[in-house]
Amino acid sequence: MDVKPVEFTYLWGNLKINCMKKLVLALLAVASLGAVHAQNLVNGDFEGVATPLLPGVATDCPGWGPGFYTMDAMNPFAGTQSAKMQTTVNHAVNLQLGLGSDTIPGIMQQDVPGSWANIGNMSLTFARKNLMPAGDTAIIVAQFIDTMNAGPNDDVVLFQAYGAYVGNQQTWATASIPFSAITGAVGTAKLLTVIATSSYNAVFSGMPAIPNGQFWIDNVAVGTSGANILEEVASVNVYPNPTTGLLHISATEEVAEVSIYGMDGKLAMTSATNNVDMSTLPNGIYHYSVTTVTGKVVKGKVAKI
Repeated sequence: MDVKPVEFTYLWGNLKINCMKKLVLALLAVASLGAVHAQNLVNGDFEGVATPLLPGVATDCPGWGPGFYTMDAMNPFAGTQSAKMQTTVNHAVNLQLGLGSDTIPGIMQQDVPGSWANIGNMSLTFARKNLMPAGDTAIIVAQFIDTMNAGPNDDVVLFQAYGAYVGNQQTWATASIPFSAITGAVGTAKLLTVIATSSYNAVFSGMPAIPNGQFWIDNVAVGTSGANILEEVASVNVYPNPTTGLLHISATEEVAEVSIYGMDGKLAMTSATNNVDMSTLPNGIYHYSVTTVTGKVVKGKVAKI
């Protein structure tokens, strides 16, 4: 797959900003357009309450704000829902928003102002599924940027991490992608931006989006988590989620231990098998940590109901 530019240039940015403003005004929606006053991603697990703006097309959820995506409660990686981007053909939305094309790429973005140290030790971690038609690519990219002073045209990308996916991945896979320094870039990181889309073509290359591309993401995070956390080679399927008691762990490597933690971070239980009986635990949201025999760790959330 030949999708490896030195730096991703966001060609669809101004279009997205303008059309989203029109979308919010047209629907009289109360959208989350304010800046995120934090140095970490907000709502990376997509458990925050989302507001549909255009059913099946556009959504506003905490942290991520308005975009062409929806919340999907069918088989999330963890918790109760994941984010889904889909490249759709919708003449009515194009007419309403003046997008210039009936083919609309799924896209979402979060910008986090702040300052960070040791970015070279950080990784972008996430879970994903994708169903992509030939000729287009699903992508998630995170960048640390020096916003400079003269506006967006002088921004300097300092570090970048991305995952690009073609074809079909119908079960959840996880990834931990280290940030790489952009050659020759100099500055001080003032902004973290994360962009995910079902069409690399439309958003980053200026080519037409190909309809029906689908891209799901969940548990998106940026941080200095251990190098073994969320590696593609140790994919885990945790089901059913939510569970009424018995939780099953299916992994590509033999499982050594499963630990369940409460939202307060306290250890609730452990298991040395692929089946975890949570029936004695109170209903609620829990964190799980699956450790394989080779020492790899996959983490996520599970709901007990």
